[in-house]
Amino acid sequence: MSKYLDFVIETAFEAGSLLMTNYGKVHGLDWHTRTNFKIEVDKKSDELIRKRIKEFYPDHNIFSEEDEGLKRKSDLSWVVDPLDGTIPYTLGFSDHFSVAISLARGERPIIGVIYAPKRNELYFAEDGRGAFCNNNRIKISDETDINRVVIGLDYGKETKDFKRSSVASLYQKLLGPNGITAPVSFACASVPLCLTAKGNLHAYMALSLEPWDMAAAVVINREAGARVTNLKGREWQLRDASILSANPKLHKRLLRLIRR
Repeated sequence: MSKYLDFVIETAFEAGSLLMTNYGKVHGLDWHTRTNFKIEVDKKSDELIRKRIKEFYPDHNIFSEEDEGLKRKSDLSWVVDPLDGTIPYTLGFSDHFSVAISLARGERPIIGVIYAPKRNELYFAEDGRGAFCNNNRIKISDETDINRVVIGLDYGKETKDFKRSSVASLYQKLLGPNGITAPVSFACASVPLCLTAKGNLHAYMALSLEPWDMAAAVVINREAGARVTNLKGREWQLRDASILSANPKLHKRLLRLIRR
């Protein structure tokens, strides 16, 4: 492992331990919008990760969900989600939550680590070195029959440019006569993206997310053999709000389906 990857794994474990120490103890929610709320442990986890990055890599940029970006004169940026899956973490209906940390060079993520502590799963990847879950190499599903596909699908956050009601037309295409078997929603992007990289899900799609929701998983999926783009079919970059990940043949068929 590179020194960066070793650092991220250690940091993710520390933040994940913090999440589990506070798991089941959340009582107050800080609502920002009807599709976005925060809890105190979000901030605590973010502070822990930022402190470590500033200590070891003070010249690097930091972009995270919980605080303003820290812009340095570097082409290396840490992209941090200190708790992805706040809703399942808080309400306890699934174990789909994680710490997600990526290192990007320019607009391209080059290292990705996702630690899902309740699942006891550590996913990690580095450009050109493969993707792993708990030190076992993983790869994307080779399913190409679109009628047999189970896809992770999250519509994401409502913004001034995206209304969640617009997802209805997408469901019509996906569930039409020539569509997929089933879409499944998780209220979390990082874990189902990892399950896609591991082959448990055939594909993953989201319409309106933030870079920190996806960046770490993009590296993991690419190294597992997936093609990862936005919903226009362009290779995924940090500023993209949408994502589609699947093996190259299935990706092409899914993209054709949703563009009809």
